[in-house]
Amino acid sequence: MKIGIIVHSQTGNTLLVGEKLLEKLRTDGHEVTLTRMQNIGDPSATQNPKDIELDSMPEVTGYDALIFGAWVQAFNLCPGFSKYLKQLPEIERKHVSCFVTQQFRYKWMGGSFALSKMKKLLAEKGVKVSSSGVINWSNKKKEQQIDELVARFSGQYEA
Repeated sequence: MKIGIIVHSQTGNTLLVGEKLLEKLRTDGHEVTLTRMQNIGDPSATQNPKDIELDSMPEVTGYDALIFGAWVQAFNLCPGFSKYLKQLPEIERKHVSCFVTQQFRYKWMGGSFALSKMKKLLAEKGVKVSSSGVINWSNKKKEQQIDELVARFSGQYEA
């Protein structure tokens, strides 16, 4: 299966989760591409997606499945990823999973809301998300959260 992993990562935390997914899915025999995008300039300078400039706008065509990852900013989905999702065309019949990373210890501290916003924006593109998760970067069980997310996501795909 051809899988695209698209992450919006400023500090590398979200990218790290994407890389672990990439490694596991490739080990499972899939053809996987990981694409990272970032804000140009200070990511905390604005909360308005219209004022954000991204270094790239990754394509979603040509994949059998997609995994999206982004970070939580100010208890919400980072505005750069909101901008990216809003500019996407409809995503036709793709198997889609998504995750967010956040600094706070508990998902109710912004992660759950950011994830629901991501799912809503994807639903506007015709997507029903099959699996999702929140990684809490300051939680003592962060590594376990990542391992469980990787196992859950990878378990959805047949090689």
